[in-house]
Amino acid sequence: MKKPVLKTVLAVLTALACVAAPFLAIFLTGVCLPPQFSQTWYGAFPAMYDKLASAEGKRLIVAGNSNVAFGVDSALAEQLLAECGLDYTVCNFGLYGSLGTKMMLDIAVEEAREGDIVVLVPELAAQALSTYFSADEAWYAIDGDMSIFFAFNGEGKGALAGAYASYTARKLEYFAGGEPASPSGIYASSSFDENGDLKNYPRQYNAMSGGFDKNNPLALDISLYAPDFVAYVNGCAAELERRGAKLMYSFPPMNASAFSGERDERSFQTAVTDLFDCPVISDVADYIMEEGWFYDSNFHLNSAGMTVRTVQLVNDIKNELGNTSKTEIDLPNMPVAPDEDVDGEGDNSCKDCFTYELVDGYYTVTGLTEEGAGRSELVLPYQVNGIYINNFTAEVFAGNTAVQSIYIQGNISVLPDGAFSGCSSLSAVYLAHGDPADISVGYSLFEGAPRMRVYVPEEALGAFTNNYFWGRYADRLGAY
Repeated sequence: MKKPVLKTVLAVLTALACVAAPFLAIFLTGVCLPPQFSQTWYGAFPAMYDKLASAEGKRLIVAGNSNVAFGVDSALAEQLLAECGLDYTVCNFGLYGSLGTKMMLDIAVEEAREGDIVVLVPELAAQALSTYFSADEAWYAIDGDMSIFFAFNGEGKGALAGAYASYTARKLEYFAGGEPASPSGIYASSSFDENGDLKNYPRQYNAMSGGFDKNNPLALDISLYAPDFVAYVNGCAAELERRGAKLMYSFPPMNASAFSGERDERSFQTAVTDLFDCPVISDVADYIMEEGWFYDSNFHLNSAGMTVRTVQLVNDIKNELGNTSKTEIDLPNMPVAPDEDVDGEGDNSCKDCFTYELVDGYYTVTGLTEEGAGRSELVLPYQVNGIYINNFTAEVFAGNTAVQSIYIQGNISVLPDGAFSGCSSLSAVYLAHGDPADISVGYSLFEGAPRMRVYVPEEALGAFTNNYFWGRYADRLGAY
């Protein structure tokens, strides 16, 4: 080879090496670092996938969101089906709404074979009823077994490739800090059993203040179903049929107390049935359940509720398959939550800055007095005149341009969505809570508050950052 040509080739190879080196470094970093998300709820996914991929014979795959992990007892469903001559391995394939319904259904379809049944159970929320897919969070879910990458379809693999660098950066951040992502309460991989069911953590009764999640009200609204989601599901139904499998549609459990006004269940049922090219096997009315069956969200059941919902789903599947045998099982009684209690002492220095309304023996903070409206720092009181405070409305601070910091004590268990909207000067909300389970949050906490950050006790920051509900705000959390 002539020297000028050789020099050109070497120059090109050198340039390619320089370009490729950073990508190679990122790739090797992600692959070689030990898993950093396996202790969180994401870490339950590899076991879910392994059961699905390795099960022999016919499988019944329940695909959806976290209502499946909280609300389907796979072992019980498998037992009840077997008792009536229906031999299926029941695979729980619902983990976390932020992964996207599409991820779970995509993989279920990719893995499906002749004789399988896939029951799709998305939650009645706009994100769950769309083609949303979070590649970043998918990486967290397969962090413990990166070979699951190959279980995704071509579209999914492309999205994962695009998110690989950001996933690696987050993984490296945890590794450099010396501690992997830490679980918080029930939202740890150890809370899931070998079937992917959330059964290793006690869920005796409804733990929500007031019995339901006020930040996420429910409605039987057919417009929640995005047209592209409907087309996607119908495409999956056709593909499953081509493989000799079938798709069925069911409803998630829904907290009756989270609905306001009248519900037209029959019209909604008809509208949903008309959307899909697969059978809708359940009656929506059967899945609108009393609040006593729920745990910590309007879709998450407690242990007793899980049994009730599992039996209902099994009966729906049996009916669709033409099996009329009776399901023999004694259902549990609905658990009764202990009375909410606020006790102890707190900081009441700003009690004259607020207005109050007495509700069920406790004060709810309803607004600001003239003095309070002009303060730059405010502390929500603990009690007034010997009566404890347990709540504040979303209107209390909204639109106030004077307040710069707000301190919220442990007597408050819910942060209303939009509560700080229009607070243009607000930079800090301090929480006294050492456990994220003690204060619930919705999807729109920071709406209209561009400068606001939430600060929690230093020892609780990891728990908040990795919490199922608070984790979506990880980049706006800090410690004090």
